[in-house]
Amino acid sequence: MSSNPSPPDSANNWPAAPAGAAGAAAAVPPRTVIRGESGWITSDPETGERVLWLPSGRRGVMEGVPLPDERAGSYGAFTDWLNCTFSFEKSKHRKHVFFGTLFELLGPKFGPAIDRQRGFHGWTESFSLGETGAIFACGGQNGTGLLSLSGEACSLITEWSRFAEVMQDAFAARITRWDGAVDDYLGEHSVDMALSLYMGDQFGSGGRRPTQNQHGAWAAPDGSGRTLEVGKRENGKMLRVYEKGAQLGARWHPWVRWELELHRRDRVIPWAVLTEPGRYVVGAYPKALAWIQKDACRIESIRRAEQVSYEHLMDCASTQYGKLLNVAAEVEGSAAKAFERLRQAGSPKRLMHPLIDKPSEWLE
Repeated sequence: MSSNPSPPDSANNWPAAPAGAAGAAAAVPPRTVIRGESGWITSDPETGERVLWLPSGRRGVMEGVPLPDERAGSYGAFTDWLNCTFSFEKSKHRKHVFFGTLFELLGPKFGPAIDRQRGFHGWTESFSLGETGAIFACGGQNGTGLLSLSGEACSLITEWSRFAEVMQDAFAARITRWDGAVDDYLGEHSVDMALSLYMGDQFGSGGRRPTQNQHGAWAAPDGSGRTLEVGKRENGKMLRVYEKGAQLGARWHPWVRWELELHRRDRVIPWAVLTEPGRYVVGAYPKALAWIQKDACRIESIRRAEQVSYEHLMDCASTQYGKLLNVAAEVEGSAAKAFERLRQAGSPKRLMHPLIDKPSEWLE
């Protein structure tokens, strides 16, 4: 992300473009008007991301709004994490009204609200929303509330436009974290490709590279999973490219996930990220991510994750208990009797997802 631009010039009420930004040599940067507010657009010198600068409400201070890449598909990615905050008066009545509105908006799987009996990220109270992985927190933090939706919770939301509308209009909420993910099940865009793009300056612009970190067995890959991180979370923008199949326990599985994580650090994350996730993911690193065009299917991602986890658990069971089953079948008189003695009701936690009521219906 470019550094915050300088205060407005008193002569033309227009800030000078940051050094190294696109159009910095021009006397006046190109003007644009968004919802009645004048602003100007620059290109991040590190990543090539286009940023719209608008007044923040504090005199002389501008905030950057990431712009989408219109060449990319709107649904070339899906939302995999969302945090948003808003003013919230902590009272029993206020919480009752809020949860009623939220459950009506998100659906019955997000209920009930269960008091976690502890705080969360600085808020003094927190509640689990059903078994979705979503959390609501309030108390302290300058009279605000936090709604945190994990990947599992995000997968349950089918009408992002409606969600965005209500959160803006009813709660005046703002997004503080958003993750947009793209899955490559065949591994055609691998972690090795991501590193090659980085070394070839495709994540940068004008010869400047963002920082990078590597995790896992890069020197001698062993199938346990590798991750490449480009950018820094504390700077507000980071891309993770990791071997998703390996993360689920399947060594050497080709599945790779490309995941952009945005935070509100000198930037405003627009609500349009929820309705055009693909364009905002590509817009963050337009040269390196230009290949993202096809629509991403969240349901397919969940289905594949379930299948990989199931195969991994079956392999583990075969390795650890396969020989025992042979003996059990002989002792009990048949494989069916051995199976009945060993089986337990329910499903492994690893195969449970709030969208799935019966894992067997999702598996092949």
